[in-house]
Amino acid sequence: MSSIGWVDFSSTDREKVSQVLAMLQESGTLDELGIGQIRDAFADLLFPGFSTIQTRAKYFITVPRIIRDYMELDARTQRRTSLRDYLESQENEVAKVLVERHGSAESGIIGAEMVESKQGVARKPSSVYWNGLRQFGVVNTAKSLAEFSREINQAQSASRASGHEDDDSDAMSHRSVVHLDVFESGWMEDLTIHLSESEARFLIDKLTHTPAIRNSVVSQFLIHGLASELDEDTATSLTFPEVVAWTKGRAEVSLQCRHTLELANEFSDAIYGAHIRFNALIARKSGNDELLAEHEELFSEWLEEIRDRNLFSASSVDDWLQAATAGGARINLNSREFLRQWHEAIFQNQPVSSLDRLVESRAKRNKGRRSTLFKSPGFAPEWQGMSRLSYRWDTARTIMADIVQGAKC
Repeated sequence: MSSIGWVDFSSTDREKVSQVLAMLQESGTLDELGIGQIRDAFADLLFPGFSTIQTRAKYFITVPRIIRDYMELDARTQRRTSLRDYLESQENEVAKVLVERHGSAESGIIGAEMVESKQGVARKPSSVYWNGLRQFGVVNTAKSLAEFSREINQAQSASRASGHEDDDSDAMSHRSVVHLDVFESGWMEDLTIHLSESEARFLIDKLTHTPAIRNSVVSQFLIHGLASELDEDTATSLTFPEVVAWTKGRAEVSLQCRHTLELANEFSDAIYGAHIRFNALIARKSGNDELLAEHEELFSEWLEEIRDRNLFSASSVDDWLQAATAGGARINLNSREFLRQWHEAIFQNQPVSSLDRLVESRAKRNKGRRSTLFKSPGFAPEWQGMSRLSYRWDTARTIMADIVQGAKC
């Protein structure tokens, strides 16, 4: 029986690991070739605060409301219940109310399945949305959720010990920690998954006035009024390459945003060829000649496309890595080296046999005995691991559409 372990350095590390494990349950995320750091670095620049396991914009409102409500509880109640326990209880209640209001047909209600089975929400919105709440300035802290929860409870205990638990100045400081459109009680009575106009305007304000994320895709689209235009053009169906092409002709979008989008798309297309070869290796190993032929045809089409676009120029790797690390992200040496080797092999028109040896060596070095290449000979899925990258665009466009629709109310 295999297991996963890690050295527990901090609550932030635990949250990151939890989100990684959750994302591994999503299709198309297996990082056999070890390029995840580069993908995530681009995603953090283009869509900071978003993640692939977020569902709807409303949770950027419900989570801080629950935290605010806890801060407003009387001292006796806070002594009995920690913020962590209160969040868990109220997030279960949010799921229950949303399912009752919308039914099971509404998409994106976190914990809908758990409500039907009368269990608690497994993947807590507070954990899923916490990074975004910090980056958008909705919750004024740099701490992890666990650290923040402990800090709040310690502050409440200290206030009670000093005899100032009813001090109005403390209450005001609590309000300065959590920012919302309005501070209203009984908000859950009228709760729906859709944003009200004031909630949507509040999120627009945060996404357009937070300096650190100003050059992100969603911020730029909202700043220049392009989000509503995209909504009218059925943004929910646009793929990442299509939105890159659409943005390229929009001079009002910041040059930094357009440049990062273009290089991220180039990297996605470039590394896609390596994943085609990886799947061809699996098909060959399994003896599935029909699937192998499909992958070989796909690779021939990929080669023709990237040569027509001159995608592998002499400076390509440096351009991709420089753009990806512009926000301070670190890319390990093995990932950098594989990208350079893959680039060099394509740039020099090396034979497919050499490409396959390179990809096989990288997969085995990256995953060891856990690599799919070591599975039984009969194992041959139609596709294994990553395909073309979308860098959280699918999530961002859904949440952006929620915001635009709410602002129209």
